[in-house]
Amino acid sequence: MTGLFLPGIILYGQKNDTLTLDFCYRQAEMTYPLAKQTGLLGQSSDLRIRNIKKNWLPQVNLNGNASLQSEVTQVDIALPGNLPDLGMPELSKDWYKVTLDVNQAVYEGHITFYQKKLESYNLQADQVSVRIELYKLKERINQYYFNILILQESKRQLQTTKEQLEAKLKEVESAVANGVMLASNKDALSVELIRIDQLMTEIDLDRSAAFSILSELTSTPIPESAFLVMPQVQLSSFAYENKRLEIQLFDIQQDRSGIQKNMVTTKWNPKFYAYGQAGYGRPGLNFLSNDFSPWWIVGAKLTWNFWNWNQNRNEKKIYDLQKELIGTQKETFDKNTRMETDRQIAEILKLTELLKKDEEIIDLRIRITRSASSQLDNGVITSSDYISRLTEETMARLAMELHRIQLVRARLSYLFTVGKL
Repeated sequence: MTGLFLPGIILYGQKNDTLTLDFCYRQAEMTYPLAKQTGLLGQSSDLRIRNIKKNWLPQVNLNGNASLQSEVTQVDIALPGNLPDLGMPELSKDWYKVTLDVNQAVYEGHITFYQKKLESYNLQADQVSVRIELYKLKERINQYYFNILILQESKRQLQTTKEQLEAKLKEVESAVANGVMLASNKDALSVELIRIDQLMTEIDLDRSAAFSILSELTSTPIPESAFLVMPQVQLSSFAYENKRLEIQLFDIQQDRSGIQKNMVTTKWNPKFYAYGQAGYGRPGLNFLSNDFSPWWIVGAKLTWNFWNWNQNRNEKKIYDLQKELIGTQKETFDKNTRMETDRQIAEILKLTELLKKDEEIIDLRIRITRSASSQLDNGVITSSDYISRLTEETMARLAMELHRIQLVRARLSYLFTVGKL
């Protein structure tokens, strides 16, 4: 893998109540309702395979028939001379028959063989489709996990700023009490503290909503007190290699089209069956008898539809076109994936460069804020000016932390896009 998660050990549930992204992934894969489909699909396929194998077992049918007909066979033989005509008793016009028919396939044109292979490909396609949907959960988890991280960091920065303002407010209150500074300076700091409390309340509400959704995605109750650990993701290279499960699904679908094409030939192949019939009724095999009697028949049957007006050839062309169509879908998906990775690589490089400048900006902002603090103490500037400088420093710190979080998110998005997450 090109991506490495550190720490990979689940910390959630320990005394420090930390939560890792890897834990969220695994919980979602295990507990999301969609995950149950994999086992259910396997069970359904096993039952279908069992039914397909029964094609080779004798087919037994019990049939009954009763009929009334307008005419029956009559035999009148005229003899020469004065001899009386030779006739036969009149047969009953109501006929009854009960039969037990047994048919055994001896050669059925490889239909069963291809049916089992087709079922195998159907199962593979269905299971990969489920894995694709479960894989997409990771991107949804990323969205809320990193939203919480951003909110977590925003609140931390606001808390630091609040502590600085509270310390400065005490100094200003002392100066106002001593008549050295106007009361408006104290009011400006107080208003800013209230505004920060509002922002922190808003953050808490947003975090609560994000935690609720993350709990639903992982089917795990996650307390809002949990501390989310920033995943450490390393990319060894940007060499393009598409490992998405969709590519695997396209390959399975193409192979399945090949099997379906081969199955067309089975319609043309001759079929050979052995059969037997035991019955009881009136008349029996002797149609000239008017008595109820039992009978039996055994035999063999050959069927061969050797000419179907090129239907087989046309059907094979349909599956060839279907395979080609899937190939274009695969090519389109891969092309779109490549374009998305190009965009993500540019985003990763951009964020990397921004982080290099963030440190310089913060150092300068700290110096400006310290100078503004000294100027406020000496009455050179007002509290509003100091608040502006402090806010700019806070925003610079927050921007750097956001860039760090966004860089990790961008790397994870890249790994997700190429199927290596």
